[in-house]
Amino acid sequence: VKKVAASCVWLASKLEESPRKSRQVIIVFHRMECRRENLPLEFLDLNSKKFAELKIELSKTERHILKEMGFVCHVEHPHKFISNYLMTLGTQELRQEAWNLANDSLRTTLCVRFKSAVVACGVVYAAARRFQVPLPENPPWWKAFDAEKSGIDEVCRVLAHLYSLPKAQYVSVCK
Repeated sequence: VKKVAASCVWLASKLEESPRKSRQVIIVFHRMECRRENLPLEFLDLNSKKFAELKIELSKTERHILKEMGFVCHVEHPHKFISNYLMTLGTQELRQEAWNLANDSLRTTLCVRFKSAVVACGVVYAAARRFQVPLPENPPWWKAFDAEKSGIDEVCRVLAHLYSLPKAQYVSVCK
């Protein structure tokens, strides 16, 4: 789990165009492990055998993750659609709420279940409902953005469920 987590962070840094060097990821995860295990915070020597092994494992695990994903790594966030949709609808006052909802949607599986445009429509709709801002119904506004009402409703349902959950608690999975 620790190897996969480190490799996911390393891969995500590349996908989000904020690449980090493997040594940076390894040092951070090593430090986190020392803290989690109540070990003294020791410096990880970059010339040590342990560091070399961790670096090889990081690369191997990244390759396994990429293979499982079919090497499809293009990421398109719903955020890039929100401003355009709100400008088109003439409802700029919903920008911050829709943006916040889009951020929170990343804590769910919505980003892999729906196209980003559908998630963007869902967060715009949820923001409009929260602030009681009417959106055009005739013709349906979502059709202009190539979305289906069922997808928008599911995005709203998932977000509502997310907000109904209790606050997350840390659960130790260590020995």
